[in-house]
Order: sequence, then structure tokens, then C-alpha cells
Amino acid sequence: MKKLVGMMVALTVMLSLPVIALGQTAQPTKIGYIDLQRVMLESDRGKQAKKGLTDEADKLKKTLNQKQEEIQKLKDALERQVATITPEARADKEKQYQAKLKDYQRLAGDYETDLRQKDAETSQQILKELEEVVRKMGDTEKYTLILERTQAGILFGSPANDITEKVISLYNESARKGAPAKK
Repeated sequence: MKKLVGMMVALTVMLSLPVIALGQTAQPTKIGYIDLQRVMLESDRGKQAKKGLTDEADKLKKTLNQKQEEIQKLKDALERQVATITPEARADKEKQYQAKLKDYQRLAGDYETDLRQKDAETSQQILKELEEVVRKMGDTEKYTLILERTQAGILFGSPANDITEKVISLYNESARKGAPAKK
């Protein structure tokens, strides 16, 4: 019985310690959330990265279109000459056509992979820079917790706690000052 009473007293003390501690250092809880997707789309650095990727994609698409035109010309020539050329010549032209088609498909796959990789690298760099901006803001403005809107699974958040616009502004400012490393 003494053991049970002792455990109850110990349990009561342990449970009341956080309440006592909070009473002495009661700082208001300050929570904010950020929509990182919006930051990526609306920040100067995000816009710059998107434009760079779009420009590169357009350049690669132009190259692919030229290759596709070559393949189409080869196919058209093969179809026009099918009745007038020998079976050996036809087989040779079909082999050329298939080889060019395979090269085109491989090149298109390589371009797509390169663009995805560059997009991922750029996104990682921006996220790394943003992490530093958010960390500084959290320390300066005494935030208890800053969440990412979609990853945290926030179903509702008061617009007053949405600090996305402030983060975009601070990130743009830090980028202009040259604080984050530019790629």
C-alpha cells in the first residue's frame, strides 16, 4: 500500500512539473505556416529557375523537332520509293529509318532525364536557401513552430498564421543581397 501511495505521489509530481514550468516561463505560442509551392512559383529565384528550365526545354524541343522532321522525311522518301527500289535497298533504308528513330527516342529520353535532374537540383538549392531564411525569421520573430502547409497536412490554417508572403519577401531580399549562393 505504501508503495502504491508513493507511486501516486511521484506520478502527480511528474505530471504537475510541466504545468509549473509553463507557469514560470509562459511565452505565447507563435505558430506559422508556409506554402512552399507558392514560394517556388512566386519568389524571384523561383521565377528565374522556372524561366531557365523553360528556356532550356524550348531549346531541346527545337532540337528534337529538327530530328523528328529528318525522320519524317526519311519515312516519306521510303514510302514513295517502296515500289521502285530493290528489296535490299528497301531493307537498308528501313534500317536507317529505325536507327534514326531509336536515336531520336534515346535523345528525347536523355533530354527529359536531364531536365528532371536540373529541376530537382535547382529545387533542392532553393529549398536549402529557404530553410536558412525561415530559420532566421523563426529566431528573429520568436516563432515556436513553422510548418509547411502541404507536407504538414494542414487542413485549415488561419490566414493570420500564413507567413508565405513574408518568406517570399525575405527570400527575395536575401537573394538580392547575395546571401544565398546563386547557381
